[in-house]
Amino acid sequence: MTRTARLLRLLPTLVPVRGPVVRPAGLFARRRSGRAAVAWFVGLALAAQVGLLLAMDHAWPQLRDPEYGRRVTRLRDRLAEHPDRPLVLVVGSSRVSFGLSPAAWEEVRPNQPGRPDPLLFNLSLVGSGPVIELLALRRAYADGFRPDAVVLEYWPPFLREDGPFHEPARVDPLRLTDRDLPWVRDYFSKPDETAAKMRAARRQPLWQYRHRLLAQWAPRWQPWDKRTDMAWANLDPWGWLAGIDEPVPDPVWRPKRLAHCEKIYREQFEGYSIHPMADRAVRESVALAREHGAKVAFVYLPESSEFRGWMPPAVEKMGKDHLAGLCRELGVPLIDGRLWLEDRYLVDGFHLSRQGAGEFSRRFGPAVAATFPDLRRRP
Repeated sequence: MTRTARLLRLLPTLVPVRGPVVRPAGLFARRRSGRAAVAWFVGLALAAQVGLLLAMDHAWPQLRDPEYGRRVTRLRDRLAEHPDRPLVLVVGSSRVSFGLSPAAWEEVRPNQPGRPDPLLFNLSLVGSGPVIELLALRRAYADGFRPDAVVLEYWPPFLREDGPFHEPARVDPLRLTDRDLPWVRDYFSKPDETAAKMRAARRQPLWQYRHRLLAQWAPRWQPWDKRTDMAWANLDPWGWLAGIDEPVPDPVWRPKRLAHCEKIYREQFEGYSIHPMADRAVRESVALAREHGAKVAFVYLPESSEFRGWMPPAVEKMGKDHLAGLCRELGVPLIDGRLWLEDRYLVDGFHLSRQGAGEFSRRFGPAVAATFPDLRRRP
């Protein structure tokens, strides 16, 4: 036998011949099950994204903007309870948000037969100046509310819009919806960038809104310095955001608050001017309310003597002249509460304590009634 023949005879023992592959009967079933699980996961994730978007756009707007959305829910409840009373929406900054407690007015209103008292509601948003006040008012009309009167806060410090004081920069794009886009285009310095951020949030709502949702469902899970629920956690049924509970001025903390705020506002008053954008927003809010048949007034909330001392005479004059010009040109009355309360009610010079809010509101209600003596609920 040749050498080659012997190698060929040995080959089957060196290299086993492979027969047909036999796979376990359950392997294909397991693969199908795995693919089905992935498909279900993807489907559920997409459904959750779409469901959250629909919920934020229609069923629960407070998921996107808790501060505004929760106020809207409370406003509908108050209107259902008092359908015949003329609605007065008060729109302003945190000063109004903390300072106007309509419940205090409810305790003392005359309630005379045949003469319905104004139904005050606080629709203010923390951080607002004239531009954000306009946003709140636009949204209220878009949501179907038809106030019989609108009272807009006037405050000179928030009429500066240059550089770091640019008001739209304080607005988180995640709070905005498509209906806010005209406002964004009118008042933002880079509206396209803001619109792009809004679109990105809509593509990934679960991820983009994770902190906002957690702040509403489990706020204590967030670090104290990261919590965002301060602007709505203490909202009462009338839109009032309860501030610091300080019946007597704290001898330690009030001076610290004043010192902290003095530095901020003295810097803000340096190089101060009233920005044309702020002026335009005030005028647009007045025009919008009147276009829908509402009467309009301005309100100037209390300031402490300390705060008034921080304001340079030139800034003081600029604000007074501008306000007088608006009242004269637009025919808008002013409820001037700047000197209504003692310093002890102002915890940092310009925000009212809970007790101060009660004192202010019990005086503000009659002032509104006197400003609009013939106010009636429109059909």
